[in-house]
Amino acid sequence: MSEIKIDWKGHAKKYQAAMEELNLDFCVLTRLKSITYLTGAFVPWKSAIFLPKEGEGEPILFTVLLDVERVKYESQAKLEVQPWGPMKGFYWEKKIKAAAKKAGAYKPKGSPPRIGVELGLDICITGATLQYTEAELLKKAFPGCTFVDFNEKTERIQFIKEPEEIAMLRKASEITDVGQAVVKKTLKERALEKVFTENEIAGIGTLAMRKAGSNYEWTFTGNEEIGSGYRASWTFNGCTPATNKEVKEGESLLVDLHSESGCYLGDLSHNYVLGKCPPELKAFNDVFEQLSYTLIDNMKPGVTFDECYQEVHKVADKAGFGNDLFFGIGHGIGCIGNESWPLVLPGKEWGQLVFEENMVEIAAVVFNRPGLGGLRLESPTLVTSKGAEVLPKTRFEVDYI
Repeated sequence: MSEIKIDWKGHAKKYQAAMEELNLDFCVLTRLKSITYLTGAFVPWKSAIFLPKEGEGEPILFTVLLDVERVKYESQAKLEVQPWGPMKGFYWEKKIKAAAKKAGAYKPKGSPPRIGVELGLDICITGATLQYTEAELLKKAFPGCTFVDFNEKTERIQFIKEPEEIAMLRKASEITDVGQAVVKKTLKERALEKVFTENEIAGIGTLAMRKAGSNYEWTFTGNEEIGSGYRASWTFNGCTPATNKEVKEGESLLVDLHSESGCYLGDLSHNYVLGKCPPELKAFNDVFEQLSYTLIDNMKPGVTFDECYQEVHKVADKAGFGNDLFFGIGHGIGCIGNESWPLVLPGKEWGQLVFEENMVEIAAVVFNRPGLGGLRLESPTLVTSKGAEVLPKTRFEVDYI
């Protein structure tokens, strides 16, 4: 257990304050980021939290019955955990209805309740917004109920990090630094005697991080993402689950490692070239390094996402690689399940959002040209009043082994 003390019960109070603003009777929260934020536990199964108004009872987590005892034991919030399953006596909607009645949040002969739910479409499979079938079951359990979208509140509550959360993210980043250091050391020591596959490199990084305290390779994109050669350089390539492909001399090798500590996440991508590097790839790599530092220089309070993107894109465009830079240059990070919002993108949907003090964002550069090379920066970055602080210590520069 971590020595850093997260106020898990305080998280529930933040949600309940938002519930009061929306005049809700109770919430049924399904997003993984909410479940982690309110339980302080790893909850991998389809689950939901019943959250009453403040003063009307405690939150209840409903998770698949085969995992109840572990979650109950490991929950840092020490909240009540109840089982659900597709069988008589364990139906999801009936469990929630009973909890609402017990809390006094639902009276069958009273006014239909206003229920906070998390709607929308998340790019991540772990988003776990309310499904159609779940919505229909809730409507049946609570006739005439009104659904109120709580998702915007969820995002905003978790957007600005508490000091203890920043400390946990810093610790998770220290673990990914260890993973990258051991990968680099192993590549150097064994470069002349061994051909590496992407899967072997993934295993080297994973073992090192597990030894350093990581409990979970959190990403749904294939645990550690290792891409080399053509697998690193597809257009706009942001997903490289490791394979048994051998890493060749003189080609791009990106190593994207993921850690977890105390339910908070680390995400660190670093780039290598083994053996002799072709001059044209070296020039491409040099531009990538400029892009990375330009991004960090522009992650300052008050700067819009659009302004930040434009400054980074100018560097790529000036070097003749404007079309090789992916337009997304950042994504969220936090507790388990919090790995997308906000996305640093230009345009009217996202471009007007601004960097704010105490947000932690993955600074991300995806820079690929098929047939030449592919590089990725992902590094958790804290926005401070003085600018951006990159949490991992691994440098941005490409390592030539």
